[in-house]
Amino acid sequence: MRKKYNTIILISFLLLAVFFTACGNDENVKTNTPIKVKVKKIIKVEVPFQYEYPGNVEGVRRAKLSTKLMGTLIYFPFEAGTKITKGQILAKIKSAGLDAKRGQVNANILQAKAAFNNIKINYERIKRLYALESASKKELEDTELAYKMAKERLKAAEEMKKEISDILSYSIIKAPFNGYIVNKFIEQGDITSPGRPIMTVESFNKFKVNAQVSADEINLFNRGGEVKVYIDAVSPEPFIGIVKEINPGGNSYSKQFGVQILLNKKGVANSKIMSGMYARVVLENKTKPIIAINKNSLVKRGQLEGVYTVSTRNEALLRWVRLGKTIGNKVEILSGLSAGEVVITDKNKVKDGQKIEVVK
Repeated sequence: MRKKYNTIILISFLLLAVFFTACGNDENVKTNTPIKVKVKKIIKVEVPFQYEYPGNVEGVRRAKLSTKLMGTLIYFPFEAGTKITKGQILAKIKSAGLDAKRGQVNANILQAKAAFNNIKINYERIKRLYALESASKKELEDTELAYKMAKERLKAAEEMKKEISDILSYSIIKAPFNGYIVNKFIEQGDITSPGRPIMTVESFNKFKVNAQVSADEINLFNRGGEVKVYIDAVSPEPFIGIVKEINPGGNSYSKQFGVQILLNKKGVANSKIMSGMYARVVLENKTKPIIAINKNSLVKRGQLEGVYTVSTRNEALLRWVRLGKTIGNKVEILSGLSAGEVVITDKNKVKDGQKIEVVK
């Protein structure tokens, strides 16, 4: 009886082994059998788009004032923010070396004038004597040569005085236009040097906005074209701007191009716009080519979002993507996919790495 019982147990174990082996084979068959799926090719589509660029407000007229002299800044009593008028003296510079040279040049001119006047008198006398045949031709020629040389020396001394006067004109700095001092770089009593900026002055009767635009979007701007400019610190309503300049030379590092926009005078004069304010330059009624897919094709894993694509081995491949704006039932793909690739639309049928068969 016990032997019969052991035989039954053995048979039962054999049957279970066969059952699990069969199940395993079925699972293997399932895994190795490609799942039929549908795919959609990714293409770029033109969608309505509003372009926006950061900008900085400045006065239309802006100048950085400096001098060609090395000297002491003896007069500069103004602070940043001071209102100025055209022609107003803003700064004075004293150069001891140039003052001494001017004195020397003046002395040279006096000497040259005295010598010239003496030689001129003698030259006129010799000419009269020569006419009366009381002086030789050699005397006339020598006196004439001395006269010409004295005249040239006087001319050279006067030219030197003019040159010194031109240089000394840089010792007085005047306002080039009505406006304000917006920056001071040195103080009264400091030493100036050629090319070193002393101050920046700016006129605020008109304003412009300097914006930076990427290389692939610079052609959206046309000189003379209208754009909207938002200055949030002043008003929620936009100002109208006219594109004045487009810099054809971009920054080799940032790949950005400068665009200068003149703000329409209407509504600006009575506003509270100030130089240095942040502005947003907006281009409306434009389109942009983007990669967009149906939102139903997205696969979510926690904070990550992706799509199933087809690998080179005909397997489902989960690719993580970065999303942009939502447009209706579609969503923009910023990175992770390229035009020409395909996305599996039957996302619920597959798993990452599963064999697939694409059907139409």
